[in-house]
Amino acid sequence: MESGDPLRETARLIATQSWFALGTVDQNGVPSVSYVPFAPVDGGFGLVVSRLSAHTVNLLALRPASILLVDDDVAQRDAYTRPRCTIGVRPAPRAAGSAEADAVWSALEARQGATVALLRTLPDFEAILLEPLGGRLILGFAAAHDIAAGALIELLRVAI
Repeated sequence: MESGDPLRETARLIATQSWFALGTVDQNGVPSVSYVPFAPVDGGFGLVVSRLSAHTVNLLALRPASILLVDDDVAQRDAYTRPRCTIGVRPAPRAAGSAEADAVWSALEARQGATVALLRTLPDFEAILLEPLGGRLILGFAAAHDIAAGALIELLRVAI
């Protein structure tokens, strides 16, 4: 059952979820999925990932990636009709020490808390911005909506 306006629902998911599932592919096209905390930053999804992670290698190689935001209010929703949004993204690594990297780190710390300050002291973490290419919002049976890249960028700018 559809629960509302697609852009408003996408904005709600971005604002209320502190993490997403990140899917990347390696040099052989083998997919991998992980849980990643994020923060809206400059029209994109800011994250930090360890160079020890396969995802980081894939993102730094600018390979295709996708994220999945899922409404985590499981007590109020049927598993088949939970709002969810899949978004194709382009990785944009941020150079260590740059203003762009600092913006990612600062936004993450504001949203995710003190653990980010600890991660910032570790030498293996990279700041990356995931630029949205477009998405698909599912609000239940027969309720699928394409979300344009420009609309996603604007939603991420407002969510800051």
